[in-house]
Amino acid sequence: MKKICSGLISLFFLQFVVAQVNLDPADSIKRIRHQDDSMIRAYRTSTNELMADHNARGMGRYWMPDYVRMSGSGNLTVSKDSAIVYWSKIFKDQPTVFYVRIPEIIQVSENGIYAWEVGKWTGMNTKSKGGNYAAQWVKKENIWKIQSEYFITLSTY
Repeated sequence: MKKICSGLISLFFLQFVVAQVNLDPADSIKRIRHQDDSMIRAYRTSTNELMADHNARGMGRYWMPDYVRMSGSGNLTVSKDSAIVYWSKIFKDQPTVFYVRIPEIIQVSENGIYAWEVGKWTGMNTKSKGGNYAAQWVKKENIWKIQSEYFITLSTY
């Protein structure tokens, strides 16, 4: 009886362990996409903090070398280096200005290399008070970077 009981417990334990290991590739992809989504949201939070600290060079860590940004007023910035210069000047000329971007949707491509972020932005201490934005992210060597951002101003004072 002891052997039967021990065998049943071992069998139950084995079934429990197998049930915990999910071998479904679709679930693995969902888990990776969730991790990508979380990483992009964390990076966005970091860019917001760097913006509030007026750290243009720090913001640039999240941009591709050929980063492109279209502001709500139609100002076009091409390249990471140009964007760092642009933001450094803005921060110098307007010492209290900053913007916050809040992602609403992040969609990762099927191949896991590209992502599309859509959300709302708010401007502080600036004439542009807020609107919508979209950003394209690219994953290189397992690190997400922003390829481009497009901002639409919907609220001014």
